Amino acid sequence: MRLGIIGCSEIAFRRFMPAVKEIEEIEVVAVAEEYDQSKLEPFCKEYGIEGMDSFDALIARQDIDALYIPQPPALHFQWAKKALESGKHVLIEKPSTTRLQDSRELVKLAKENQLALHENYMFRYHTQIEDIRKMVLEGVIGDLRNIRCSFGFPMRAQNDFRYNKALGGGALLDAGGYTAKLATLFLGETIRVDASTLNNLEDFEVDMFGSAQFSNEEGLVCQASFGMDNGYQCSLELWGSKGRIITNRIFTAPENFNPVVLVETAEGKKEIVLEADMHFKKSIEQFVEEVHNEEKRMGMYKEIVLQAKLVEDMRGR
Repeated sequence: MRLGIIGCSEIAFRRFMPAVKEIEEIEVVAVAEEYDQSKLEPFCKEYGIEGMDSFDALIARQDIDALYIPQPPALHFQWAKKALESGKHVLIEKPSTTRLQDSRELVKLAKENQLALHENYMFRYHTQIEDIRKMVLEGVIGDLRNIRCSFGFPMRAQNDFRYNKALGGGALLDAGGYTAKLATLFLGETIRVDASTLNNLEDFEVDMFGSAQFSNEEGLVCQASFGMDNGYQCSLELWGSKGRIITNRIFTAPENFNPVVLVETAEGKKEIVLEADMHFKKSIEQFVEEVHNEEKRMGMYKEIVLQAKLVEDMRGR
């Protein structure tokens, strides 16, 4: 599968390219950049691919099968729509779009054209997720009573797109989306938003921190907090009838990092070191599977719409 990249973003340069080089099924042939063309030459030189100065020209190429779109969230819809209308499979950074209506339209286009549309919440493919879920199913902490998760980080540079409303900035769309996705992994398809709060700070045009509560039909609850002017948090706590499980790199475990899970019960505390994993690579591999497998495509379509609905509900509460 021959792939092009819409934009020389940091995540494309630092995370996507090293990961995709490990996947035999994909050949990255070109990258296009319109907004800051000073990035184009270093990107092409580092990875030995062709550079272009037009997104539309890249999308129109007949020798490209798929496109990776790592633009700021507000730009996802327009470029993903053009790519799907041109018959290209699309791997899109999270969130898929900034509006539920737009995500539904992209899914409709992808389905009509039998194309993959993959939202890159890569953390969900890390083996630590399944390892922790297995501990819960095996009753390590008894019956699950409550879930808490937090994702937040200190203030970034003032020109970061996350603080720009027109580009789809805000803590909800950035960090909050991660917590909603994680809640879904434990609460399932009947997840709903019970309550949410978004908070602003003076001199910023976007929401800067917030919280939400999710629940499912069985009454299980997940409490989530997120922010972009916070002390760093990347945590998950599962509280059961006999103890709890805690881990602190649930969203951003580096490639060579062994996550450590703390299990606390009446018998004492135990640290369990889990395997390192390449969740970015595994997310791209999942995209490749969706290209070839209709059932997997349909599953991702449902995930995208559910995720967009949760985020929209969090915004509206």
